[in-house]
Amino acid sequence: MLALPLVALAGPREPAQVAVEFLYKVRAGKLNLEPGGDTALTANTDEAKRREIARRMERNASDLGNGTLEASTAKLDDNLAAVLVRKVGGFDPNRLRVFAVALVKRGETWLPAPVLASFDNTGVGYAPGLRKRLDSLEAWMLEQQVVELDAIQQQTTARMRQAIAADLPPETLRQLEPDAVGQRFLEACAKQQLPVMLGLLGGLQPQLPDAWNTRLQAAEAAAAEPLTVKRPWRLLVAPDVLRSVVDQDAASISVVCLDPTGSPGNPTQPQLELVELDLSKKADGLWQVDPPPAFFTTKDSHPDAAADVDQDDKRFALYPAALRRSIPAQPLASPTEAVKALDQALRAPTMQPLIAILDLDGSNKTARLGCTRAAGAWGALHDPACVRHPQALGFFATDSVAAASFQYFSVREPDRLDLRVFFFEKSDAGWQLLAGLQPDDDAEGNLLAAKTWADGETKRWADTWRTRCLSNSTHLATPFAGNAPPESEARSLVASWLNAIRAGNVADALALTAWLDPEKSPARVLRNLGYEISGARKAKSAAAVIAVAHGITWTTVAVRANTGDKPSQPVYPVISTPAGPKILIEVDLFANSERVREFLNEHALGHLRDLVNAPTADELGDLFKQQAQAIAH
Repeated sequence: MLALPLVALAGPREPAQVAVEFLYKVRAGKLNLEPGGDTALTANTDEAKRREIARRMERNASDLGNGTLEASTAKLDDNLAAVLVRKVGGFDPNRLRVFAVALVKRGETWLPAPVLASFDNTGVGYAPGLRKRLDSLEAWMLEQQVVELDAIQQQTTARMRQAIAADLPPETLRQLEPDAVGQRFLEACAKQQLPVMLGLLGGLQPQLPDAWNTRLQAAEAAAAEPLTVKRPWRLLVAPDVLRSVVDQDAASISVVCLDPTGSPGNPTQPQLELVELDLSKKADGLWQVDPPPAFFTTKDSHPDAAADVDQDDKRFALYPAALRRSIPAQPLASPTEAVKALDQALRAPTMQPLIAILDLDGSNKTARLGCTRAAGAWGALHDPACVRHPQALGFFATDSVAAASFQYFSVREPDRLDLRVFFFEKSDAGWQLLAGLQPDDDAEGNLLAAKTWADGETKRWADTWRTRCLSNSTHLATPFAGNAPPESEARSLVASWLNAIRAGNVADALALTAWLDPEKSPARVLRNLGYEISGARKAKSAAAVIAVAHGITWTTVAVRANTGDKPSQPVYPVISTPAGPKILIEVDLFANSERVREFLNEHALGHLRDLVNAPTADELGDLFKQQAQAIAH
């Protein structure tokens, strides 16, 4: 079977390439099923049949799943062809698939039939001789699918062992020191090195461990989806989890993990969690790692599983010291440098920079509390379910203590003040985040002064935090009449805006905007930004510029966005500023035809008329109406 693909593809290589490209389009849901599109669908296929074919393709897309598609055997018969395509990748035989694609040649172009393993709906004709050729190719596809699937499934274990041995030779596995076995497994999990993970789970054993398929499927799923896999695998493979080995011997290894997404049953408050891995050396000298049964159950972990862990377990007390060994302290020379480092650490893709500036000395209990609080502060900003942005607000400093307040702006709640204060303390080595992250209730001296200052921050910023959040935006006191941005610059600006909001990058998006009035604009800007980012993250596809209109003061850029059941058509007003062209996002206009949208457009233009002279506002209104009418037609 391994030799067949090479022989078969030597001739009809072009049909094979077309078949693979066709299945990739089916998987992505981007197949054009109209006559003359991506398939050989005949023009006289009725609408009911087309809908049935479309439903079949949706089911096929699900079967195609993930993994690489590659052509294997093929059969050519003049202007007809049949190609078998394998879905490979991974080592679970139950996930392997073989698909059969029928193709017809029209002119010099090969086109796939719209139904797998069949020439139906291609209009190739039903002459007796032709029908015999079609039946022969269809029978060959159905027969060879079964034969080839059985063959590649039989080869799976051998292929898995070869892949494991390439990354973890059996002799290396035999010679590992006991303390290196668990470490090697943790490293493989953290880097999603599936062959090494499987080798340490027993994949090289002459007799595979009991329930091997369950082990294999669990490890494959964890390595393939480290960001979304459920506990307990998440604790070992997710890149944002901090892990430290706190105890190990020849028979086991204990790992304390800190997950910033929170613990089961309490997603807003992370806590330390313990993973114990058994180690054993089998009769043939190969080491094997045996995680607890929860790693291989098909049922979800109990939501309160972490709450059942004894937080007084002495192994938790070893975590701060172990964490400091893996992430050395990085004290700062001054409080302003410490706040700058904090700002960068909160935005960093992992928690390591934040832990590096956190004081872990002193009381073990306080150090652990500081770790979990730091994880909560970082995790809130990296929650995939909600975009948040840290905006520095206030600052307080003495010769030994400092504090800084941050607004955690949320696109889901753009009007809410979510103020968080971080405290710093100076040691002989320099400035670090306060051990425990927050002062105790019995704070004294400078620390008490910082705490008192922090208690008043919410009141001080209640009315002005929005304006501070716009520090990355351009304040434009008066629009520059008669200086409309060039169409090319406006188009480029809006394209950058669309990329920023789709990525959920609040800072980059605000840098592309301007605002007019300190009293009325900040709330509208942040609210509209929140709507835009939330809509873009829900969209099934990226928005695109569809039209640009150039006026005297304004240039408007119309966009088609797919944020709901029906496409929306925002029209962005772009205006010149001393910092270059910017979007006046506080004036939210949409070319949609709904009556409620017409009312909202008038409301947005009314807001503008309150802030600028009438001719400038009227020009934008006229330009928008002209562009909206042009889009509608």
